[in-house]
Amino acid sequence: MRIIDIHTHILYGIDDGAYDSEMSLELMGMDYEQGVRGIFCTNHSYGMIDFYRDYHRRFEKLKRVAEERYPDLSLYKGCEVLCYKEKMDRILKNIRSDVFPNMNGTGYVLLEFDPYGTKGMEEMSYCLKYALDKGYTPIIAHVERYMAIYDDPLNDLIRMKELGCLTQINLFSVEQDIGFATGSSRKELANLFLRKKLVDFVGTDTHNLDYKSPEAEIGAEALRERYGEEYAESVLNRNAENMLVHGKG
Repeated sequence: MRIIDIHTHILYGIDDGAYDSEMSLELMGMDYEQGVRGIFCTNHSYGMIDFYRDYHRRFEKLKRVAEERYPDLSLYKGCEVLCYKEKMDRILKNIRSDVFPNMNGTGYVLLEFDPYGTKGMEEMSYCLKYALDKGYTPIIAHVERYMAIYDDPLNDLIRMKELGCLTQINLFSVEQDIGFATGSSRKELANLFLRKKLVDFVGTDTHNLDYKSPEAEIGAEALRERYGEEYAESVLNRNAENMLVHGKG
């Protein structure tokens, strides 16, 4: 099994992810043991505001260690960008200036929304269209988390993909109900979107050893068993490989 994990917080000291370099290495090793061969370091945008210089320096350090320990593991830059309608102009300036790195320079951006603070689909759609209009391709982070935002989850997601957006789910959501998304489980929504083949990428959303430690294998195995080898391979690695090769950067 080969997985490209496009959503992690393993890079230490930037946000609520890994605490230190030792934890970064331990988390990276746990991901690797479960079949992950590509990891995007997508720290929260709120941490990048103050620590983006540290991010770039620490990323290069972690990448060098990864190359020594795991020659077939690749690390990539990115950022999980929290979006609000009134902040989109500043957000795009930060993406362009590499304060919020896009996905390995491809022109794809990982965008998240506040499940309880985003003002419905009107605000989410505005933010996504804003990024598209500026030439970026949004990847909507953990789309199974937004039951409080959606009017109709299935049709809303279909409309967002028709705009040109892509989607990511957390792998643990395929098999586990960790928390609830305002009355509908994340597991239920993740599997609904997979069943309709509306998911493009996966991530672990790994934070640290105490909170969201890497869980890739169990979700990946369930994905392959339920939705077929061809679709699973696309979601687990092939779409990410194509993004890296054919991105806009």
